[in-house]
Amino acid sequence: ALIDIEDNSKLLEMVSLSSALIIAFVTSVMVWIGGRKMHGGLFGSVLNLFSIGMTLIFLGLVTELPLFQNIDHLYIKMAKDTLYIIGYILMGLAASRLLKVIKGE
Repeated sequence: ALIDIEDNSKLLEMVSLSSALIIAFVTSVMVWIGGRKMHGGLFGSVLNLFSIGMTLIFLGLVTELPLFQNIDHLYIKMAKDTLYIIGYILMGLAASRLLKVIKGE
């Protein structure tokens, strides 16, 4: 490695995780608010699907918090992976709906 950084206190790890959680939460809320302001319609439903998918991925990221250290690693990994899979499927579905409209199908 070019730089060898020791983080015995886990401070850098927690700052990094906290930053990622804050950004993920804020962007999920922004997309959800954007979808609600559309008052339905195709773009509103696409943004709502995106925000649900983003929120599920955010919840998967939340499982990295030390709060969940006492729970068996296998259960945490299964929950995280399931949230990620469903979240990405929803965002893919939203992108597919948008693409169909753009193509005129």
